[in-house]
Amino acid sequence: MRVKREFIIVAVLGLVLVLVWMWVLGIVPGKKRVREPIERPLTGQISPEELRKKAEEAALSLSNWLKKQGEIEEMLAYQEGARDPFHLSLKKKEETKEEIKESLPLQPPKLVLKGIAWDETKPLALINGLLAKEGDTIQGARIVKIDFERVVIRYRSKEFVIELIEWKGKKSSEI
Repeated sequence: MRVKREFIIVAVLGLVLVLVWMWVLGIVPGKKRVREPIERPLTGQISPEELRKKAEEAALSLSNWLKKQGEIEEMLAYQEGARDPFHLSLKKKEETKEEIKESLPLQPPKLVLKGIAWDETKPLALINGLLAKEGDTIQGARIVKIDFERVVIRYRSKEFVIELIEWKGKKSSEI
C-alpha cells in the first residue's frame, strides 16, 4: 500500500513538472488570444508623395548614422604622428627583414661532405648523411654541381664550395 502511494505521488509530481515545463516553453497555451491582424498599407495605396517622404527619411537616418560613425572614428583615432600599436606596416616589416638579411654575414648551413659517388652522367654526394644529386636542396642550399672531389652549392644567390677532403685551416670558401 505504501509503495503504491509513493508511486502515485511521484507520478503526480512528474506530471506537474512536465506541465509547468510546457507552460514555460509556451507549448500549452493558457488562454487562446485572438490576435488582431496588423494593418499594413498595401503598396498600391501609397501615394508618390508618401513614398518620397519615406525615402527622404531613410536617407536622412542613413546620413545621420554615417556622421555618427565618422565622429566615433575621429574620437578613437590617434593623433597625427602617434603610432597605432595594432597596425603593422607591411612595407616596414619587409624592409626590416631585408635589412636583417643584409646585415648578417652570409654563411651556408653546416653541410658535411662525407663522400662522392662519381659518374659522368649521374654523380651523387653523401652530405649530412643524405644521398643527393645535382639540383637537390639540403637545408636551403641547392646543389649546383658535383665534381670529383668537391661539391658546389648555392645558398641565397651565392655559391660556395665544399671540398671532399678539408685540410687543416682550410674551410668552405666562397667562389
